[in-house]
Amino acid sequence: MRILVIEDDVQLRTGLEELLEQEYTVITVGSVAEARAIRREAAQTEKNIDLFLLDIMLQDGLGFELCREIREQEDTPVIFLTALEDEEHTIQGLNMGGDDYIAKPFRSRELLARISAHIRRHQSRYSSEAGVEKLEGGATAGSVRGYIQSGDICFFTKEERVYCKGQEISLRRVELELLKYFLESRGRLLRREQILDYIWDSVGDIVEDNTLSVQISRLRKQIGRYQGEEYIETIRGIGYRWNQEIKYHKRNEEAGR
Repeated sequence: MRILVIEDDVQLRTGLEELLEQEYTVITVGSVAEARAIRREAAQTEKNIDLFLLDIMLQDGLGFELCREIREQEDTPVIFLTALEDEEHTIQGLNMGGDDYIAKPFRSRELLARISAHIRRHQSRYSSEAGVEKLEGGATAGSVRGYIQSGDICFFTKEERVYCKGQEISLRRVELELLKYFLESRGRLLRREQILDYIWDSVGDIVEDNTLSVQISRLRKQIGRYQGEEYIETIRGIGYRWNQEIKYHKRNEEAGR
């Protein structure tokens, strides 16, 4: 796994390299221009970058612009490094397509956990199984065009049916759309405003900001927990994020005949 660290503080950059090289191949640069050069080289040699760790304030520009360029070409995870008091920049970075942020000063274990989670979620997006999985309720993965799996939850995309621990559960329309949005987000942090706009576009219902928490709470109650943890993580003051690994399964055509 290759991580590109873009940080202009030499001391911090060195520390990040020493921390991350225990588990990853690490490339470190101090400017937007150097990062662009590394990306071009990676594209030419097909040595992909698996995650970008990106400072916001750089010597030759803002990390936002680099994030925008990345998003125009790929969906590789981008984690912003940001100052504790820099909430406005943090939100701007997420709007640009950043997947997450971590505040300086940060704890090493937290950073490693965030990086590992985002790489795992990104990889799981492309995973699929050729075989047919049998659910306790009698449904099979091959009987539908595709499904999304996370923990004990299986969401059948065509029929919009949800199974939890093998048993089908009944969700209200807003709850169903919320679940779909979270599962299709690949674990990316979703701002409250994004969620409200999505519900309006997909359902046509107006959900007030002060009632969104209630809708999320209802969905949490319906789907329960997985290995003692909530599926939906609250990011205080910003929004929510799906907290479990997500796998996307394609239809097994032979089994579907």
